[in-house]
Amino acid sequence: MRLYADPESKTLFFTTPGGGSGNSRSTFIAPDNVPPFEGEEAWFEMELVEGKPWSFWRAVRQVEPPADA
Repeated sequence: MRLYADPESKTLFFTTPGGGSGNSRSTFIAPDNVPPFEGEEAWFEMELVEGKPWSFWRAVRQVEPPADA
């Protein structure tokens, strides 16, 4: 999801189900790790890339939203 309605916006994040005390449900993603998409929101299969000094998330492929979304 882009944070603003600006098509040039580079703030991307995703949310995950669950979460809880001390766990954030939102994670920010570097724009170059997400393929272009239409509109302000899209659903992607995500992959955690292990790395040093930091691991990061990247979008693997765009998918259809779940029925309850």
